[in-house]
Amino acid sequence: MPLDHDDLTAALDRVNRARLGIAAGEDTAERDIERAYRASEKLAIYGTLAPGTVNHHHIADLGGTWHDAAVRGRLDRVPCGIHEGLPAIVLDPAAALHTLKVLTCERLPAAWSRLDAFEGEEMQRLLVVLEGDGATPGIANIYALRRDMIAALG
Repeated sequence: MPLDHDDLTAALDRVNRARLGIAAGEDTAERDIERAYRASEKLAIYGTLAPGTVNHHHIADLGGTWHDAAVRGRLDRVPCGIHEGLPAIVLDPAAALHTLKVLTCERLPAAWSRLDAFEGEEMQRLLVVLEGDGATPGIANIYALRRDMIAALG
């Protein structure tokens, strides 16, 4: 059963703070979100992992289905590291909507450690609300700019 808006917002905040390492681990909230939304099987993609882009080969073998959605945040660039200059998002519930693609795939949970390593230290896999015109509502994982998210949530 989906969580109500306030409970979902609080749970996402706890999970994302824990994933960023700025709060204690939050297994209960993560389990509740997973039960309600199956977020471990969804990846929101706004950059070079999308179909037809340079790094899509990192997820092409997973299969799954694609649909359009949107998330709130501001687009920036990775400031350093192996992905320097590539697009990076900073999530912000008060910011504009950014359209993206969502991969839904039962094989994603087994691929998270490989994808996390590919994304590198500058990026952090967080949970985000999917919204927007024509979007399939739900929760998905998304790679966000780590240092800016720590500053925003810290």
